[in-house]
Amino acid sequence: MSPQPFEILGPSHLLTLLIIVSIAFLFPRFINSKTDSSKIILAKILGFSAITLELIKPFIWHYAMDFPWARLIPIHMCNLSTIFIGVFLLTDRRIFFEVSFFWGIGGGINALVTPDVPLTFPDPQYILFFVGHGLLIVCIAYACIVLKNRPTLDSVKNGIYFSLAILPIVYIVNLTIGPPANYWYLATKPVGESLLNYFPDPPLHIPLLIALGALVFYLIYSPYWIFDKIKQRDAE
Repeated sequence: MSPQPFEILGPSHLLTLLIIVSIAFLFPRFINSKTDSSKIILAKILGFSAITLELIKPFIWHYAMDFPWARLIPIHMCNLSTIFIGVFLLTDRRIFFEVSFFWGIGGGINALVTPDVPLTFPDPQYILFFVGHGLLIVCIAYACIVLKNRPTLDSVKNGIYFSLAILPIVYIVNLTIGPPANYWYLATKPVGESLLNYFPDPPLHIPLLIALGALVFYLIYSPYWIFDKIKQRDAE
């Protein structure tokens, strides 16, 4: 079966999303019945796997699919999210969970819904893209459901501050390397369909990206805020 041009929310895309969501939510619930030591061991395995995948992916992209090295530094938001959640699962350092949670949920879900891939399954680029982003969502779900982590209002602020600190560094990397480097899509818009198609041309889209990012962080946190308010009201 030869790969066909990618169709957003086409049959292959929808099936892939269903598989990722099912694993992300059913797997942690199954693990919840295991012992605490088993949960910790599996967290380490997931963390190590996430970091390892991000470190070896550039070599797969380059040698198997002939991608230029300039595009393969693992500093895209989803790359860093996967590395950070891996570090959290290995070390239990809270800041890595906070940043990865908002970057992974905000950026990762957007990437899964509007992937930057030209061909559908079984194209190797399609498979590697969804394996990487799927593992990110599974690791975040594991940290939340099994390890009982959740964001706070301070987590939102930490995520925004960290993003603002990293953004100029990523922008400078793009400028220094030049095309085809396009980390965080600060230099050019993605090839496929995405929300950025409705934004001004780079770099004028960056202020809107910052505002949208902050809004998305607060929207992601809003269910927790509502839950806390209801819990507080019931306790009074």
